[in-house]
Amino acid sequence: MTKGDSKRVIPLESNPAIFTDLSYNLGLAPILEFHDVYSLTDKDLLSFLPSPIYAVILLFPLSPNYEKYRKEQDLKTIDSPYNNELTDKIRWFKQTIGNGCGLYALLHILTNLPKDLIVSNSQLSHLLSNLSNGLSVEETALIVEDLESNIKLDENFGEKGQTQAPDANESVDLHFISFIKGKDNHLYELDGRRNGPIDLGESIPESNIINDPLLVEKIQFYIDNSDEANKNNFAIMAIAPSLN
Repeated sequence: MTKGDSKRVIPLESNPAIFTDLSYNLGLAPILEFHDVYSLTDKDLLSFLPSPIYAVILLFPLSPNYEKYRKEQDLKTIDSPYNNELTDKIRWFKQTIGNGCGLYALLHILTNLPKDLIVSNSQLSHLLSNLSNGLSVEETALIVEDLESNIKLDENFGEKGQTQAPDANESVDLHFISFIKGKDNHLYELDGRRNGPIDLGESIPESNIINDPLLVEKIQFYIDNSDEANKNNFAIMAIAPSLN
């Protein structure tokens, strides 16, 4: 979610079926799909998830505590603004569509997956071919805006949830971000509201990031620093092999 954007959409529901459907529409190979994650520490619950898990999406509340933390962290990079210099390791997009954080979280995953998981001649493959290394943050943001116009996010996905969708002009205090490994084997936190990709450090060698202590620690940090009213307003999804 961002405020004051000229383009606004209906926020997506944290629903694996919706994110999977949108992924297939964009060009994800149907061998992967999204799954709900009910715990990062309970081995019995984790055992139900197929392996490997390629990436994780977190939905969390934009509490006053979080906004204070975000602004303090972003001030540290204000003198050296990010301009896609890590594109060879990780792709990140600045969010310029209000309430569009679900789409950005999804694109942060899909554009960083191995290319053999993307259907050729799809919207996603065309997006990747347009993202040359010389583009600025502003130029890549415009490419994503064009993609959203082609998807027609509101018309095709905004009202597909199990709960009543809010109006596109409402300010929604819930936000999607993604976690995925870069080509340098570092775990990255990808949030379009921040100033660039956030390098959380070198990841564990195995491919299943759900077991990465860096991931567990960062998500737990968000939970621990939420106010009491928002302790339960978290949801986690993972992209992994399809069960069908």
